[in-house]
Amino acid sequence: MARKPNRKPSRQKPPSQNQRLRAQAKRAATDGKILPSDGMSRHRPDVRLDKAQKAWDERQYEEAIWFYERALARDPNNAVLLADVARAYALRFRFADAEELVERAQSLHSDDAHLQQMLARSYVQIQQFDRAIACYRRALQLAPSAQDRHETLLELAKMHERLHDLEEARTCIDEALALAPEFEQARYMLAVIERRSGNIAAAESLWHQIIDAQKATLRVIAESWYQLAAIYDKEGRYEDAFHALTAAKKNFMRGAAPYSDDAWTIARNAGKTFAAINPALLERWSVAGRDLVALGGRVALLTSHPRSGTTLLEQVLDSHPDAISADELQVMPELVNSPLGRTAGPNESAPSVLDRTPPEVLNKLRQDYWNGIEGALRQSIDGRLLVDKNPELTYLLPLVARVFPEMKIVFALRDPRDVVISCFMQQLPLNAVSVNFLTLEGTVKKYAATMRSWLKIRPMLRNLWIEVRYEDMVADLEHEARKVLEFLELPWDGRVLEYHRRAQQKHVHSPTYEAVTKPVYTSSVARWRNYATQLEPYTDMLQPYVEAFGYE
Repeated sequence: MARKPNRKPSRQKPPSQNQRLRAQAKRAATDGKILPSDGMSRHRPDVRLDKAQKAWDERQYEEAIWFYERALARDPNNAVLLADVARAYALRFRFADAEELVERAQSLHSDDAHLQQMLARSYVQIQQFDRAIACYRRALQLAPSAQDRHETLLELAKMHERLHDLEEARTCIDEALALAPEFEQARYMLAVIERRSGNIAAAESLWHQIIDAQKATLRVIAESWYQLAAIYDKEGRYEDAFHALTAAKKNFMRGAAPYSDDAWTIARNAGKTFAAINPALLERWSVAGRDLVALGGRVALLTSHPRSGTTLLEQVLDSHPDAISADELQVMPELVNSPLGRTAGPNESAPSVLDRTPPEVLNKLRQDYWNGIEGALRQSIDGRLLVDKNPELTYLLPLVARVFPEMKIVFALRDPRDVVISCFMQQLPLNAVSVNFLTLEGTVKKYAATMRSWLKIRPMLRNLWIEVRYEDMVADLEHEARKVLEFLELPWDGRVLEYHRRAQQKHVHSPTYEAVTKPVYTSSVARWRNYATQLEPYTDMLQPYVEAFGYE
């Protein structure tokens, strides 16, 4: 519980805030396509929806869902409400419940194009990507002359690209641009497809066109600069790459203020948490943990700092038949950390909250966590080892020590200088983590704070832990895989070495979803040397971690 959640509204948008989709659905309703089951509900607003919205804004999610469910019971065939409640379920990792409501909405209103778009987005949220594609295609079929057809085609292309089906993605984008030649977002996606297809010159030309025209949104222009930087880096044009990165960051900085505030709060609270922990506290929690009710199976946490090799290691472990991974799901932060944070008194430290929390509350949080993971995975873990992978959970290690004393920890290491350069170069949506990477200095400070926390808690932990170096995995994957599997008490299975083949058939949440579909490569090792001049001002800040992790 490194971050004590505040009382501000959640940045997770409650389902009823999707105004554009709601407006589309209401327009369809006026055409007689979406008909509430209760005729009175069309004229008399349900106050329970207002109460649900208020509870959601106050982070009282279960109460909000209760009000949504009561409203749905009154109007069980209202397609908009079905989609709203499904999104609420999905945000609380109840994916099976969400899927049931989406399917109901689809069966009731299968001939409404606007609803098909809503349901496609709901399927994306619950990670049913084939069904999302089917809904987008159904929407296109039902409304061949829709004014927003080009936008639907773009969303469909994004899904195909994410699932590595470049041919279908290109077909969608070609049609979108034929309908709307000035649609810059589609031009950007075409460039991505060209790059992934090996047509580098064509991709580079398209991104330059987007930047020069200045007609696209700031985000699309920034992402175009990121893509150019990646091309220049691969071509050995390192000065050009750094210039492109700087241009990308300048665009993102215009909207960074709210996220910078959140990042500052997270760093401050994490600093206070790790300053307050001590060996006696963790020993006491370890002893007390023996009386906690057992989880439904074995569990390991795979964490570190972003760009340290967690995605590669997660894909390797997920290829083992006796393991199943949760890829960057926010179950622990949302269902364990946040509820504990809401019990904190004014100025009470996170370790104090953890220390005073009674066993019955801890047991409920453990069960909520397990149910949330299985809900998000839409399957029982059923005797397999759960690998909860999230490179941003290092700050929650005190919580892990208190609530999950049996959880094994796999900590990924990589040359600190490579981590910093990789984070700085990675194209990421703007949030409370990535905002740290808008400058090299901010990236270095974020890395240093994370690793300072690990070095502080590492010798105190009673949870079993192991460190795995990215460079060692690249040099000898089988040796490192055997070491980790032995630590996790899993038998050797050669399928882990073919992880990239499995990754080609699944959705990977990490921004590196494209890279993990390829065999291990060495080009990312010692990459920092190409940017040694830019890193030089921060050498002293990184040196303690270079030495601590043996990268001298």
